[in-house]
Amino acid sequence: MRTGMIALALGLLALRFLPALPPTWLLLLMPILALMLLPFRIYPLALFLLGFTWACVSAQWALSDRLAPRLDGQTLWVQGKVVGLPSVAEGVVRFELEGAWSRRAKLPARIRVAWYGGQPVNSGERWRMAVKLKRPAGLVNPYAFDYEAWLLAQRIGATGTVVDGELLAPARAAWRDALRQRLLAGG
Repeated sequence: MRTGMIALALGLLALRFLPALPPTWLLLLMPILALMLLPFRIYPLALFLLGFTWACVSAQWALSDRLAPRLDGQTLWVQGKVVGLPSVAEGVVRFELEGAWSRRAKLPARIRVAWYGGQPVNSGERWRMAVKLKRPAGLVNPYAFDYEAWLLAQRIGATGTVVDGELLAPARAAWRDALRQRLLAGG
């Protein structure tokens, strides 16, 4: 049993050492190969293949939920729910919108936005905003913080700057978020 768990964990971690994702046909073939190994009781190899497939499919899914290149730099009206705790620093409110939706385009499920000189935003509120969207990008310097990888790990498919916005619905009884916000505000 312990060998199987280690093999599964190694399969999940193996993707970190590849320069690119394997082709789709190989992802379809690996679970079939893993199932074919089970009658021969080669469980560790089968679990390694299943773990590797799981990691690859998860990574592919995260990469596919990104802003389309044709929408990069465009301003769209977006509706979504504020999740997490908004951060306020030097007149800039940064927060994440979940369930982002627009009439004009298909958007990623989660967007991180910055609102310069904007209104106070609370977790759980629903907003309609004009947002200038950008595809996730980070610095090329190998020794700097990899912002693009961090956005990918957080499942954030786009970033943007709010141009204008209106509150659609206040936060509903999310007591945890309200408590966190009150503690963050210092009172």
